[in-house]
Amino acid sequence: MSTAKERVALLVPATALETLAVMATGTADERPTTIFLYAMLINFLLLAGPLVGASVFMRHPRGVVTLEWIRKIPNEGLIHFREALNYSFVLVTSQQALMDVLHTRSYDFVKPHGGREFLARGLGYGLILSEGEAHRTQRKALTPAFSIKNIRAMYNLMWGKTLVFLQQLEREIYHNPTPGTSPGQGIGHVEIGSWANRLTLDIIGPAAVGRDFQSLENENDPISQNFSAILKPSGELLLLFGASLLLPQWIVKSIPCKSNIVLPRKVRHLRTLFHDILTEKRAQLQSEKSANEVDGDILGTMMRGGEFSDSELVDQMLTFLAAGVSLILTHLPKPLFEQPSNWPEIGQHETTAGALTWCCYHLSLNPDIQEKLRQEIRATIPSLSSPVTWQDLEGMPYLNGVCQEVLRLYPTVPMTGREAVRQTSIAGKVIPKGTTIALCPYTINRSPDFWGETADQFLPERWIDSDKSGKQTPNKHGGASTNFAQITFLHGPRACIGKDFAKAEFRCAVAGLFGLFNAELKDPAQKITFGGTLTSQPVEGINLKLTKVDGWELN
Repeated sequence: MSTAKERVALLVPATALETLAVMATGTADERPTTIFLYAMLINFLLLAGPLVGASVFMRHPRGVVTLEWIRKIPNEGLIHFREALNYSFVLVTSQQALMDVLHTRSYDFVKPHGGREFLARGLGYGLILSEGEAHRTQRKALTPAFSIKNIRAMYNLMWGKTLVFLQQLEREIYHNPTPGTSPGQGIGHVEIGSWANRLTLDIIGPAAVGRDFQSLENENDPISQNFSAILKPSGELLLLFGASLLLPQWIVKSIPCKSNIVLPRKVRHLRTLFHDILTEKRAQLQSEKSANEVDGDILGTMMRGGEFSDSELVDQMLTFLAAGVSLILTHLPKPLFEQPSNWPEIGQHETTAGALTWCCYHLSLNPDIQEKLRQEIRATIPSLSSPVTWQDLEGMPYLNGVCQEVLRLYPTVPMTGREAVRQTSIAGKVIPKGTTIALCPYTINRSPDFWGETADQFLPERWIDSDKSGKQTPNKHGGASTNFAQITFLHGPRACIGKDFAKAEFRCAVAGLFGLFNAELKDPAQKITFGGTLTSQPVEGINLKLTKVDGWELN
């Protein structure tokens, strides 16, 4: 038997992301003297986690499983778990872990490559899909357009579109009266989600690109139709996305299917339309007469900055409009393809439509909260013909408490993912390159570690401060132990740039809807089923019985 030293290597595949490598040194007739385990495996073995996977991405609402884990599994900020195909994830749970991923080391983590490449076929590489230095550059250039000053200047637009929204709801309940009532009584039935979608699109159109889609009155605008065709999930599109996570994009593009033919044609049409908008906007920029008008939308602000080429401006317009076309993800009859957290979040302006739907649901179940809200709205805005300012809307404590609580409990994207692009660390633990990180707003926003025993309760009052005289003012922390307790819009350099825009939209929509109408569930016994491919939405929508409350008239 040979006495020469030999090196023995044993490779045992574990997942697509990690390999167990045991390197043993010693003589052939001796026990190995040294054993090395790759850092990734060592770290994961040391992390807390469930013994078996629990279909985290298949159960609705997404985040309910991980919420159970953080309540039951002691951990130091990270939980390791495996899913289908033995795929490995690390869930972040603590303030320090969230701070590392979202702020301190935010550029060590990117949205998964395959998903970004697929979505870029339709949207280009605007702010949502850019990474690294490109993201830094775009973010810096776009930040002035989303300043709080600019957002507050858009309240008149948002409130004006809210009034159109209310007029359309009045017509809807007139034509769909509750059985046993006449059309003129102002009591009728509405599926609120579809109207919320159209309101969102009608606000983002003029605000972002200076184009009024008028979808509340007309659903036939070519831009909105093309976006719907590109972004509305179908089984085929979602399967192509799944293939993109495993295969190079050139192979995915060569798969013989209808979507691979229709998608490029629709994208070309959209880009042509947006180039036409650019030409019109450039002519406006050259006219001193309309300079103020041009400055009133995000596209005009970007063009004045001069940092983007025409092609890059089109990418940004596609990005902003995609964020507004809420048909993307909402109200599917069934989840067509249950994709885990690898799909990059498309945008947060879809927040308004989804949040308004959940707000209607909660206030329908809590008439006392609804009545208290209506009284505050009408005390601040005596009639629908009254001028409305940003101070009015941002200054109402209960309105802001209701809105913040809905956004906390029902984040638009309940779970998303990141991938480490280099070896880094989270909460003091080494994280190897290629590790997939699970970020779960639904879980963090309901964590009892941050929110206490009332974490699951709908309590608008947590967002209201009172001084010694009893005067109430809105607060931004909700009584949580850290700012990282609510990550609906994430935090840090990669936080949603449109979060203040989305919140402003939401305030206007809630103030208008509940100032004018009393909302009840059409069927009080309706069982809400969570669904959606990326977002958490009620599968059947929310069907309301709306009753117009006298004393707050539309002119």
